[in-house]
Amino acid sequence: MNEEKISPGAYLQQRITERSRKVAKSNNAAGYVAMWPEAVKEVLAKFPNLSPDEKAALRGNVDGQIHSMGARTRQDFTAALQAVARILGS
Repeated sequence: MNEEKISPGAYLQQRITERSRKVAKSNNAAGYVAMWPEAVKEVLAKFPNLSPDEKAALRGNVDGQIHSMGARTRQDFTAALQAVARILGS
């Protein structure tokens, strides 16, 4: 995929996929809490001029992934949800 043409959502997914592989290898469940806020920060660094609507869409995407993983693993990822909300200013 051409780095110049990648969307914020696709970039986020790349970061999450890479981070979740590292966390799975490390066997550190707490790493899952940190990976979403870190990935969101990377997206904002690569795409510093996201509109409020784009940030809201990004947050919705991340929130959905966090809730899905929480349901699958039966873990509480409230801290990750709160950190993402703080980072995206909503």
